[in-house]
Amino acid sequence: MCGVASIVRRGGDSVDPSDLARMCSAIAHRGPDGAGYALLDKGRVGLGHVRLSIVDLASGDQPLYNEDYSIAAVCNGELYDYQDLRNDLSKRGHQFRTSSDSELLVHLYEEYGTELFQHLHGEFAFLLWDASKRRLIAGRDPCGIKPLYYSSTPSEIVFASEVKAIYALNRVERALCTRYLTGPALGIYREELTPFANVHPVRPGHFLVIEADGSQRECRHFCQTYEPRMDMTFAEAKAAVRDRLNKAVKRRLAADVPVHAYLSGGLDSTIICGLMAQFGTRFTCFNVGFPDSPYDESHKARAVAAHFGQQFETVPCTPQLIAENISAAVFATEMPLNNYNAVAKMVLSRYVRSRGVKVCLTGEGSDELFGGYPYFKLEAIWRLLAAGGADAAKGRELHRRFRTMEVRSEGLLWDASDRWKRATSMFGYPSFFNLRARDAGRCIRAFFDTGRLGLTPDDMPDALLRTSMPKERLQGLDPFNTSRLLTLNQLYNIVIPSLGDRVEMAHSLECRPPFLDRDLMELMGIIPPAYFIDLENLREKNLLREATADLLPPSFQTEHKHPFLAPTWSSFGKTRLGRDLFGEFLSGQTTREVGVFRPLAVTLARLALNWLPLPRGLGRKLDALLGTILTTHLLHHSFVKNRIVCDPMFPMVDRSPQRLDGKRHAA
Repeated sequence: MCGVASIVRRGGDSVDPSDLARMCSAIAHRGPDGAGYALLDKGRVGLGHVRLSIVDLASGDQPLYNEDYSIAAVCNGELYDYQDLRNDLSKRGHQFRTSSDSELLVHLYEEYGTELFQHLHGEFAFLLWDASKRRLIAGRDPCGIKPLYYSSTPSEIVFASEVKAIYALNRVERALCTRYLTGPALGIYREELTPFANVHPVRPGHFLVIEADGSQRECRHFCQTYEPRMDMTFAEAKAAVRDRLNKAVKRRLAADVPVHAYLSGGLDSTIICGLMAQFGTRFTCFNVGFPDSPYDESHKARAVAAHFGQQFETVPCTPQLIAENISAAVFATEMPLNNYNAVAKMVLSRYVRSRGVKVCLTGEGSDELFGGYPYFKLEAIWRLLAAGGADAAKGRELHRRFRTMEVRSEGLLWDASDRWKRATSMFGYPSFFNLRARDAGRCIRAFFDTGRLGLTPDDMPDALLRTSMPKERLQGLDPFNTSRLLTLNQLYNIVIPSLGDRVEMAHSLECRPPFLDRDLMELMGIIPPAYFIDLENLREKNLLREATADLLPPSFQTEHKHPFLAPTWSSFGKTRLGRDLFGEFLSGQTTREVGVFRPLAVTLARLALNWLPLPRGLGRKLDALLGTILTTHLLHHSFVKNRIVCDPMFPMVDRSPQRLDGKRHAA
């Protein structure tokens, strides 16, 4: 895993190498093992790269080129099955200079053009320059596991793995994005938004093409679809899931350094560890715990590691440790946070890297694919209640059991009220996402400075949710698959950025999520929806459990899955440093300076949490909102109020074509 940067000048001006140095220095944490750049197209295009060496430790420096230097690329990520692809390309006459998996890109592009994405398995974000067509291609993996952002003006377009690299250029205007704050920050997820007004993502499963005349177009190379094969039996589905999971884990064990694992103690990471152990891998299971908290599951994780005969290490994450790292986590994730589990993951990543580890496998993505969140079950119960008669009677019993079972996540991942009866209009069935949008709308009216922000009806959560997905993608889908599709936006917008790449790469650690393997995702689209949840027993991810039953410790056959949650913001605010952070960044002065929230409303929310006996669900929602406000203000402080620290003299190797072989090239 690495970091990439690029500047494409739309006029005749040349790229200043010191600008590439500024950008790459801001993301040096992504690549501590080396840095390189190239000036192309008579200096009008610059590519920069910082490297974390995982494959081809000796000779994989970037940018990389094809045989005649007419194609150049910088890549962040891992491309799997690269030996097979390399052998096939070699038979077709392509000559490789390195053993790096990233070099595949230039030769695949030579062979297939923009159809190269159909040959890629992995987590990647890359920039590729085609000198013959004077075209830049910016591509991202199907799930957006690896980040890639851009900012565009009439004179240039700037790309980077992280926003801080773009903001390292002082000429780029810095501001928060209102529609992000009224959408994704409140749980209404949109692929095309970032927290920053002038910065856009290359969307997951898409690529941009920047032509010689400065025009740009966006193309999709992967689209998650749901077309169930209703003739597929449950046994066939189980076998297919297990086969794809086996292959996904094997792919991600390929590295020239040891591969270890994150282990929360839950189902998903346990399955990954079980498969690694089955393949004969020796590894350490790394865990983050919350001492003296009901959210602590380190004892379960320790038992799982022992079951598989692997080493186990845990990091106790106390409220004091959270307080010490919250600002750094916001800077790393580049987003507001409504739960401080991202901070805990960053603390864990720092510890793992300090142990000399570069690569771990994780369990991200399983909930989205296999229906693991509580609201999947709750929506099915709502549909029974709405049906009336015997179904409604069954629904009432299931609802009673569900509320007891899922008490830990009430207010965050499900709603205990009967408002579901009014949440059917948007998607044609009672939708948790519809309820979340309604709550977000009330939150905006109560807490946001709507006049100062100039909010319009199109900026409100219900409008953002309604237009979050093209109607043609939802047409004909059953409720379960509709919610899975909406949940993928949640994965792309918050789970991966806050719990994945950014908090891992902040400490130069590469984590690989086998559940987000492209082949496995495609399989998810053809399995009948009824196989995923055993509603009678309120058993989420039933298909996944059955497909991996032989791997699981006995307790997992009956144990209920809990989402990875951290303790409340209120508990963090009781530490001395936490009180100081709350006092400074939730003060009336800071609130007025940032200009997003109403100072009086913020003050009243703090008082209510501290002094009023609030209902459990409302208290958790208010607590999460307070965390969102705090971290929004921290985000403004780091990225808008203050400039990004960078170094125009950051050492980088000039890997322009003429520097590599002393000749002049078209590139």
